[in-house]
Amino acid sequence: MIEIFFNSPYEAETVHSMLDHEQKKWKAEIVRIQEHGLQIVSTDFDEMIQVLLIPVIVRYILKYKEYHLMLSIIKDRFYFHEPEEQQQIIHIAQSIIEGERNEIPKVNQLPLRETPIYEALAEFIKPNLSFALPSFIKFRLHQYVKRLNRYVEIAIEEYKLEQDYQSFIQSLRDFVMNRESKMKVLHIVHEKDLMVFNEHFSQLSQDDLRKHIDRSFFHKHPMYIDSALLAPLVSIAPIKICLYTDFPDFGMVQTIQNIFLERVKIFPRKKAGLQKNSE
Repeated sequence: MIEIFFNSPYEAETVHSMLDHEQKKWKAEIVRIQEHGLQIVSTDFDEMIQVLLIPVIVRYILKYKEYHLMLSIIKDRFYFHEPEEQQQIIHIAQSIIEGERNEIPKVNQLPLRETPIYEALAEFIKPNLSFALPSFIKFRLHQYVKRLNRYVEIAIEEYKLEQDYQSFIQSLRDFVMNRESKMKVLHIVHEKDLMVFNEHFSQLSQDDLRKHIDRSFFHKHPMYIDSALLAPLVSIAPIKICLYTDFPDFGMVQTIQNIFLERVKIFPRKKAGLQKNSE
């Protein structure tokens, strides 16, 4: 017999449902006790523990407890107390966990966070045991929480970078909005590089582009900005940008869109040739 106690009847019912879904496979009898507890009886405890109980508890912790553990780390260790900031950081951490942010440095080196949970449970759970899962999480999952800390730490680094990027974009956007346009229309063709053309589709050389850079703005606002393309574009502040690309998610294409907003029109790259021929 094994008894497990939870913080609330709702949590006990949640785990009960997860166990009940597969209990017939392993001949386990599961009943509720004291409203917030479960009692498990089996004819083969060793197999039931390994193939039913431990995997279910691991899934429960990852699905229902991990969010609150990350929230505690964000608040108590890193002192982020604004709910909006907390949610953005958790969203980034969860996207890292789901494998959606592989472009972030160090992400591929992160150890699996579930392994310490399996190991701690395998060492701890034995027949004729009665325990409280919240206490188990608090006192026996230090390695899991340590790994979770690393996920949160990287998520915070990424969050700060994204905040810096947004501030950078907003400063350039404000500059463009308040600047007199030096050219009404620019065409940008994305091949290996992004090439800039004037309204008559004559290509502007690097020297042509650099001549337009407003150096006083960038001296007053020290920041890294691409002098080959972005600084000239922002300084020219065109009313309309026709951007021809087959890769609209490309980083610089996205940056140009974020700065110039509705001034940018995206077209397939092949349309650049048609536009050239019409000039």
